[in-house]
Amino acid sequence: MIERIGLRWRLVGLLAAVLVIVALPYVVTRSSSEDALNSRDWVTHTAEIKASVYQLDGILRSSEAAMYARIAGAPDSAVLDERATAPRKFVPGIIAGLREMTRDNPTQLTRLGALESIASGRMALTDQALQRLAAGDRAGAFASMEDARKLFPVRGPIDEVLADESKLLADRRADAAKLASNNRIVLLVAALAQLALLGIVVVVSERQIAIRLAAESRVADAVKRSQLIVQAVREPIAMLDRHLRTLLVNTAFAELYGFDPESDQHAPLDRIGDGAWGDTALLQRLSDVIARDRELWDYELTQRTADGIDRFVVINARRIEQPDSADPALLLTVSDITARALVEQKVNELNRQLEGKVEQISDVNRELEAFSYSVSHDLRAPLRHISGFAGKLEVELGEKADDRVRHYIDVISSSSRRMAQLIDDLLVFSRLGRGALRLQPVDMQSLVEEARALVETDAQDRHIEWKITPMPIVIGDENMLRTVWQNLLGNAVKYTSHREFAQIEVRLDRTPAGDYQFSVRDNGAGFDMKYAGKLFGVFQRLHRASEFPGNGIGLANVRRIISRHGGRTWAEGEIDQGATFHFSLPASDVPGSRTGDT
Repeated sequence: MIERIGLRWRLVGLLAAVLVIVALPYVVTRSSSEDALNSRDWVTHTAEIKASVYQLDGILRSSEAAMYARIAGAPDSAVLDERATAPRKFVPGIIAGLREMTRDNPTQLTRLGALESIASGRMALTDQALQRLAAGDRAGAFASMEDARKLFPVRGPIDEVLADESKLLADRRADAAKLASNNRIVLLVAALAQLALLGIVVVVSERQIAIRLAAESRVADAVKRSQLIVQAVREPIAMLDRHLRTLLVNTAFAELYGFDPESDQHAPLDRIGDGAWGDTALLQRLSDVIARDRELWDYELTQRTADGIDRFVVINARRIEQPDSADPALLLTVSDITARALVEQKVNELNRQLEGKVEQISDVNRELEAFSYSVSHDLRAPLRHISGFAGKLEVELGEKADDRVRHYIDVISSSSRRMAQLIDDLLVFSRLGRGALRLQPVDMQSLVEEARALVETDAQDRHIEWKITPMPIVIGDENMLRTVWQNLLGNAVKYTSHREFAQIEVRLDRTPAGDYQFSVRDNGAGFDMKYAGKLFGVFQRLHRASEFPGNGIGLANVRRIISRHGGRTWAEGEIDQGATFHFSLPASDVPGSRTGDT
């Protein structure tokens, strides 16, 4: 432990010395380069400021000279006028540039403010002189220019700006020289540290040789421990050479295949275990693994082992490189899956039994289908007779029938028609539970629009406000989901029939689990929530047929369809305040699904 701590501290010291030698000269060199670049930048910066100041001075002096020339009667008035008015065009930009370059120097900014005031005064008096000159008053123009020269002298402020910039440049050069001197001292220290490191390296190298020898000894011990672990593993393991001869086998392999480590050492694999490894295809696959650096995974084989038992085994193999040889080796592992295979056989037998049960259920469903058809046919025949004879009775009586008789005949006819409709609805309800689902991508947006168009044909004289959010594409039976939307939107239109202004909203939400949740809300008659459990039952109604027509089977069909799709249905409502019907469907990521605007 003490030796490890000492080695750790030596490594830390070595790393620190390397850091001093490598990082410090780099930092110093980089700092020197940055200082040189910084000094160059400041020289350029000062030169730019001076150039701008000289330019400003030149423009103002040129303007003054041009004005005096004009006053003196110089002939080329156009060129002189342009020079005289040049400050108006160029001075503001030059002042702005100087302010930007000296924004870190408040003193210079103050001087530039004064310089800007002087330039503004000179430009104002120059404009006045131009106006007097245009009026023919040369004496007045001359007086204005003399006032500009005396009242707004420009040379003094310009010299102050230039002097300050020159002083700043000298200070910065002095700082750079001082930094360069400090950097030379640091480089000297780094050179001394390099010499010290060379001595440390010599000492540490000697110590490292001793440490490496100790490490090799520990590695040898680790190899021995690894061999002990391999021998203790209960899964058969063998290492083979390129000719599939044994190099090493563990105890589990030797026990399973009757391998004698002394007499059978370097024995070919196909001679081990009395033919247990005689499978030609397996031997070829193993040869490919070691020759072409491939891998063999989960190769199933039935072997008779040394105990005379037929076992189901899974064989895995891969090529490995030997640390003490250039020839690769093959690592072979064997997993006994006899118990798992027996379980799989049992599962297969149970599956066959289940298939038989499914076939029996299919037969029962076919019998139920035939029974439903027979019952519907047998029930319809008497209804047709009742309806037919009621019609004949009405014709036969003609004018002889009084109001009570006609009422009785109407009741018989309407009841027979209602009974026929109930039979049809029951058949539809029965088929929804037995028919196979034809699953495919279904565009819910199209189904909603189709159902909306269908129910609006029965309510053309009503004002209905629709609000439909974008719908997705889901996986389901298109015809069944079409029935769901037609029932829900039909109910919304029907139960808002007593409203002067009907509102129907179709929404899409996502549940915390990621499923789709669809909702149809209306402002119709609503219902009492204590009867919500009856809504989705067969022939269950919460309103009289005289108020709202129907047989009470539509919502039952909705629940059965959604249940078969793996979803659920529920409703919320309040008497005379409308109702909301919800259903959910498992979400599926379908290529081309969309949520575009309606």
